[in-house]
Formats: sequence, C-alpha cells, structure tokens
Amino acid sequence: MAPALDRPQLATEVALTGGDLNVVVRAGDTVRRPAGPWTPAVHALLRHLEAAGFDGAPRVLGFDGRGREILSYVEGEPGLTPVPAADAAVASIGRLLRRMHDAQAGFAAPPDAAWQAAPGAPSEGEVICHNDLFWPNVVFREGEAAALVDWDLAAPGARLDDVASAANFWVPLRDDGTAAKRGVPVDRRRERLLLLCEVYGVEDSAGLLAAVDRINERSLALYHRWGRDERRPGWAELWDRDGDRYLVAKQRWLDEHREEVAGWLSGR
Repeated sequence: MAPALDRPQLATEVALTGGDLNVVVRAGDTVRRPAGPWTPAVHALLRHLEAAGFDGAPRVLGFDGRGREILSYVEGEPGLTPVPAADAAVASIGRLLRRMHDAQAGFAAPPDAAWQAAPGAPSEGEVICHNDLFWPNVVFREGEAAALVDWDLAAPGARLDDVASAANFWVPLRDDGTAAKRGVPVDRRRERLLLLCEVYGVEDSAGLLAAVDRINERSLALYHRWGRDERRPGWAELWDRDGDRYLVAKQRWLDEHREEVAGWLSGR
C-alpha cells in the first residue's frame, strides 16, 4: 500500500453526485473515496494503466489522513441523466474498453490481491474487468467517452463481460422504462449493439449473449448477498430503496427478447 498522502486542505471538499454507494468528494484537483480491502489491487491496476500510457482512468495519488484513497480528478462530464444518447457515445465506449483491456498486457496482480468480486465471479480471467459501466461511471468529453471512474468492482473476468456491461447500460439491453428515465434511446438497439461489437472488435458475437446472462446473474447474486443478506454499508441502503426490481426487470426484458437479440448478433 502506498504511503499516506495528507495534503493541506487548501480546497473545500465538494460532494460528487451520480454514485449510489460511497460518499465521494472532490478537493481541488483530487478525488477522495473510501478505501477497502480491494483498494491495493485496484491501485496496482491503475498504476499499470498509467505506465502503459492509458489516459482513460484516474491516477493514484495515495491516501489521506482519514484513510481515504486519493485519485486525480478526471475532467469531463459524467453520464448523468439525461445521458449522452448518440450512437457515437456507444462507439466511443467500445473504443475506450478495447484500449483499457489492451493496455493491461503484462499486468501482474499483487499476490495478495483481494478484488471485490461479485458472487460467482472467477478468480482469474483474460483481463481485469471494470465490471460497472453504470452511466455515471463513464466520463465524456464533447459527447465521447474519455475515461472510466469508480473501479471498486474491478476483478478478473472475460473481455466480453465488460462489453456485456456496456451493452446493458448503453445499447440498452434492458426495459424501456428504466432506459427512458436515463434518456437512453430504445429505437436503435440493434444498430447500437452491432456498433459496440464492431468498434470493440468482438470476435465471438454469439458468446456476448451468454456474457450478458452471466453478468446479470452475478449482479442479482451480489445484491441479494451484499444488500439483503450481509447488509454491507451502501449496499444495504440500495437494497432497502430498490431491492432487485431493476435487475429483475432487466433480465425479464432480455428473456422476452432473447431470440431477437440472438438474431441481431448472428446477422439474421
């Protein structure tokens, strides 16, 4: 773990909006976030990405006197409601994900890495996935995705898992009601899904549907265990507010449109 970095408080802390779990604040050109057992592994990944020249993630600056991690503030506009809705936004997310995954070449996780992995997630994978392409976790500049923030759920997985997460939120592969609340268009799902796959360079398009099922199952198990059963801070409040209704609605939409989506991916 990096040594504590306790800079003088020359800037007022301002709460950042958009997240559901943690109290995250901006102080000048830095962001302060609660740390956890997974933070050293995440920091190792972020430092590797920085060394590889990947500019789409915050930089690690250490910890403050309150034990919070200090990250660089990423300039841009987070995907707050209404989110950037153009097809170009989807394409830019695909490019950003591909660059992030490719920049991990040579990354070796610390031997004691304690990723905050969802129930059922693998202990090893092709890459370390971001795992949460939730709208506000994507930072845009001039309508295109420029960076990913909130890496707390980063963990080993398949490349397609991140593509599937992007598809869930940004195509969107979910119910019309939730999409409408965020401002995501629902009349071009086929075009946006195929664009995401093309720009990322998905070679196993049929496997993408299985990846969507896989991450949906893990998300549901995560909310049940961490929110309902273990009552972890933040997750318990999410469960009490919404339960699993958004996740159930998302999977119900996919089940009802499975053949249609499979047809898109197979070129039918």
